[in-house]
Amino acid sequence: MKNKFLKVSLPCVIALPIITTSCVDYSKQNELNKLIDSSDAIVSVSDDNKLKTHKSILNTLLNNAFRSDSLKIQEYINLQTSKTNYDNLVASYKTISENFKLADDKKSFAQSLNDFYSQNWYFILNNLDKFDFNFIEFVTVDLAKNYATSQEYQDLMVTKTNQLKNSKQRKSWEFENSYLDGIREGVESTELGDVVVYYVRKNKLIFRIVINNLRAQNTQPIVQLRPINWYFSESKANTISPSLISNVVHQLFIHGYERGKEEFEVEMVQKQKYGSPSFVFATWKDKSV
Repeated sequence: MKNKFLKVSLPCVIALPIITTSCVDYSKQNELNKLIDSSDAIVSVSDDNKLKTHKSILNTLLNNAFRSDSLKIQEYINLQTSKTNYDNLVASYKTISENFKLADDKKSFAQSLNDFYSQNWYFILNNLDKFDFNFIEFVTVDLAKNYATSQEYQDLMVTKTNQLKNSKQRKSWEFENSYLDGIREGVESTELGDVVVYYVRKNKLIFRIVINNLRAQNTQPIVQLRPINWYFSESKANTISPSLISNVVHQLFIHGYERGKEEFEVEMVQKQKYGSPSFVFATWKDKSV
C-alpha cells in the first residue's frame, strides 16, 4: 500500500562521506569484559551530578563540532533553543512522528531523516524525555555496510521478532529525563584520520556520533547523528558500557572480522548479559508539549 505522508519541511546538511581505512586485526584481543571501564558505572543519582555529566558530554560534542569557537557554539545553541526555532522543531518532529506511524517501511523512513538528525542533534539530545523510542528490528546487519551477524543469530532474531509482534510485550521505551549518562571515544577514531567517533549512553540506549572534518581547512566539521540507534531492552547488566559497544561495532560492523560475530553474539549478548540489542527510532510523545 502506498504511504500517505504529511508534508514537512526539513533542513538539510552536506552529505557525509563514507570513510574507510585499513587497520590491524584485533580479532585476538581479550574478552569484552576487560574493556568495561569502571567509570561507565552509575556512581550517583544526584540530579546536580546528572546535569553536570550531561552538560560535560554536550560540551565535548560542541567543542569538536565548532572547534571550540565560543561564538559559533552559542549561535548554534540559540538556533536550537530559542522559542520560535524550538517551536518550529517540535512542530516538524510531530509531523515526522506521524509520518513514521504511517510508513509501511519504517526503517527506510527513519533512515531518510539523517540530515534532520545531523543538523539538530542538540535538540534531539536535550529532549530525550519527550520521545518514545520505538522498536524497528533486532540488530543483525550494519546500517552502512553489509557486515552481519551469523546466519544462525539472524534466524533466531526473525523468530524473536515474530514472537514480539504477536505478544503484548513493550515495543517502545521512554525516559523520565534527558540527562545523558556517559561518553567514550570509539576505538575506530584512530583509524579514520580527520574524524572522531563518540559512543554516548542514556540508560540502555547507545548513540554513535561521528564528527567529520575536525581540522580540514576551508570547511566546517560535520556532525552525524543517526536517526536509528541501539537499545538494550533485554539487558540484565548493571550498566551498558560504551567502550564495549565501540569494540563490538569496530570488529563486526566496521571490519567484518569473524571474531566479531562471537563477541557480539556470545560475549556481549550472553556473557555480559546485555541481551539482543534492537534498532529504535524516536517519535514525539502525544502528551509532550
